[in-house]
Amino acid sequence: MSTCFSPFPLTSLRLRFNCQAETPLRLGGLRAGSNLRGALVGVMRRSTCAASDFYPLTSPAEKRVEGRRQSLSSEEISAHTAHCPVCWMVAANDHPGEERRGYVITPPLGFPESLQPSEAFDFRITLFGDASRYLPYFVLAVPEAGRGGIGVGRGRFVLKSICAEHPLTGDWQVLKEGENLVKPPAEMVSQAAIQQSAEAFAARLGTGQPRLRMDFPTPLRLILGERLVKSPDFGVIFSHILKRIDDLAIQYAGGMVRPAKERQHLWNLANRVRLVESQVYWADVPSGSSRTSQPTWISGLVGTAWYSSPLEVWRELLPWLLWGEITQVGKDTAKGNGVFRIKADRG
Repeated sequence: MSTCFSPFPLTSLRLRFNCQAETPLRLGGLRAGSNLRGALVGVMRRSTCAASDFYPLTSPAEKRVEGRRQSLSSEEISAHTAHCPVCWMVAANDHPGEERRGYVITPPLGFPESLQPSEAFDFRITLFGDASRYLPYFVLAVPEAGRGGIGVGRGRFVLKSICAEHPLTGDWQVLKEGENLVKPPAEMVSQAAIQQSAEAFAARLGTGQPRLRMDFPTPLRLILGERLVKSPDFGVIFSHILKRIDDLAIQYAGGMVRPAKERQHLWNLANRVRLVESQVYWADVPSGSSRTSQPTWISGLVGTAWYSSPLEVWRELLPWLLWGEITQVGKDTAKGNGVFRIKADRG
């Protein structure tokens, strides 16, 4: 496995919330992540944010509406936003289009859209770098969101346990079923773990011109040149992955801008990967907004694609693809978009 040009400081903490439906529960299919996020945001607004009627949960235009005038000074806003998990989670938007959320939601995958009482399901919340300090807020918010209900009909669920997932050491019991003691894991996922995982993955690919399969179970929404990307071009996908993980490393792990030579080298490798088969389609997915009461769209590519490239190319790209699996990619990752999974494919 080729070594990295420069150290990569990003770390991640992926939490799996093991739950059980208490009443008939409609997860929402491709909207499941959006539904979960909406429920969590609602809980945190009510229980945590002292300024939920002000910045930053409303737009500048909304602040001017009669009855919702801003009553906080800019200094108070800055101080509040720096420490409020709700403001950090849903609205830190000082630089629109540039900031990255320090977390993603991975909705339930492989479950039917509707669950009956007592049926089990799980979903994941991943925190990056310094954002791991917000772990307690999510641990408290999830069971409360279950009591309040999610989706059409406000189906309720109960939290049974929480596990932290690690590719090398396996699961860590953060919260055991029937207990109230939260035990944060001692180790987060780091570049060293990703590198070892990539080496093991490369060994499964075989020799010659191996194929790699990418599954997109939630909408992949990429924008290139102000236009939506509607085909699974590997080079385009990889360039978005690389930018995303680099931005997260800079914002949440004290990282530096990746050297231009290294970035160009990886782009050149990605452009050697060829799409050999595609079963990907565009899915139109609406998502409601509690802030504007207007529907928004989280549409994107869904399905499976197969790619081929020389083994030496895959060996250098795999660490960053594995990071991309953790961070997700594209627009609306906080709503569950941009989940992808890679698999060795030997035909």
